[in-house]
Amino acid sequence: MTKSTPSPLSAQTAQAGNNASPSAYRELALRSRREIHSLKRLVSRFIATCSGKNNLVDQKLAEFRDVLYSTQDVSALLPRLAVIERMVGHQNMTQAKAQSHLDEQFHTSGETLQRVTGLPVQLKRDLRDLLAQPANGDTERTQHLIKLLQLYERAVTLQVARPRTQQIPDIDNDQIRRVADELQNLITELDIDGQAGDKLLEIRRELQTDISPATVVSLTLAALKLILEATQSERRASQQFLSQVNDDLVSISQQNTRAHDHASQLRLAHQSVDQRLDRTITDIEHELKRKGAAKANPEAALTQALAELQVIAQENKALKNREQSLEEQLAHNQNQLSALAEQTLDQHRRIGDQERKRLLDPLTRVYNRAALNDRLEHEYRLWKKYQREFCLAVVDLDHFKQVNQQFGYEVGDKALKIIARTIYQCLRDTDFIARFGGEEFVILLPDADDETRTDILANISHTIRKLPLKFKNERVSISVSIGATLFQGEDTPTPVLERADQALYQAKNSGRNQIIWC
Repeated sequence: MTKSTPSPLSAQTAQAGNNASPSAYRELALRSRREIHSLKRLVSRFIATCSGKNNLVDQKLAEFRDVLYSTQDVSALLPRLAVIERMVGHQNMTQAKAQSHLDEQFHTSGETLQRVTGLPVQLKRDLRDLLAQPANGDTERTQHLIKLLQLYERAVTLQVARPRTQQIPDIDNDQIRRVADELQNLITELDIDGQAGDKLLEIRRELQTDISPATVVSLTLAALKLILEATQSERRASQQFLSQVNDDLVSISQQNTRAHDHASQLRLAHQSVDQRLDRTITDIEHELKRKGAAKANPEAALTQALAELQVIAQENKALKNREQSLEEQLAHNQNQLSALAEQTLDQHRRIGDQERKRLLDPLTRVYNRAALNDRLEHEYRLWKKYQREFCLAVVDLDHFKQVNQQFGYEVGDKALKIIARTIYQCLRDTDFIARFGGEEFVILLPDADDETRTDILANISHTIRKLPLKFKNERVSISVSIGATLFQGEDTPTPVLERADQALYQAKNSGRNQIIWC
């Protein structure tokens, strides 16, 4: 039989029994049972309140509650309480981590919503205030989550209700501008003649204006179509030319073959006539030697020889006619060959002109970027070999877009021609100028010492500023900003160009109309 341990309440009741009357003992026992009942009810409610967060803890609490109501010895519950206490402590740690993760996710979601473009100012202000508020306790944390969900709902509703045209993602205007500039340069370098060339120049002028991205795309497609058509047309023209040259060569070859055969026949005919003429002469000589001999009849022999000579003379005349015809045929063939050679030479000149035009800017008639790349590579190799001073400068017209906007692009194009020619006239014979794009020029000054290059650049700036430009009865003064640099050390063309461009950028930011060395 197990010996039970008396509970504190039982001991208290026994102590009261030893010191009080039976009525007092009953009253004390009754009060004790009411207190135990109240305590059990409180524990049951506490268990009910704490349930629902962890199944294992819930199970242990339910077992504890059952044991609590079935036992009179409260001290027997202490081991169970220790186990539950450890489980609750572990659960609190897990719950703290979950709350920390929840807070982190709350702020991440809020910041994501802040980055959404096009949201109303008030919504972003509410979101900013919400994220700035601290969450003290589960209740506030839950309220913050509900508010964040409400803001998300408002944002989604606005995005869905927004017109489709406003839902198009923002387009990088700088990138579109670069595409337009590159397309201008491409059109400049191609320099296609004819109707396609005129249309391409018109597209280039449109690209110089402030146009929408959609228009840039449309013009790009139109330009590509024109370039493709021009390329196909050029290919067809080349094929046609080669086919014509081939036909002419075949015809001349056939005619030459016939002429050769004819010449061979004439040679044989001449040999035959010569042989007959020799025989006739021999017969005449023979008859002359027999003059005075018996049975000699020189008159009859001479008459026969004369008749033979007449026949030979007629055949000889016919041969001369055939020779003349052959000479005419040969002359015709020679004319055809000369014409063919002239056509081939014209084609060669045309290809040469196209090659030269490919390297020229059609507007300003100075070199273009393709020529610049070739010349820059050539001068760079010379600089690497001889280590002579080599200067590269970028010249950009100040506020030139205002000229185009105020006076029109035709006036702007005329000004560009004048300024390009002015820069060219300021350079030495060994220098080089190319239109780099828009109103920007690159000049190369090889083998120029400090004084020379400084004087040249200063002269360019001064001369352009003093140009007597007058558009629509209004005098216009144009200045230039110049960024210049020297090849040094292990330089290559690309970083030197970038360095000169940075110097130009500094000149622009420093008020323009100046020369900056970098």
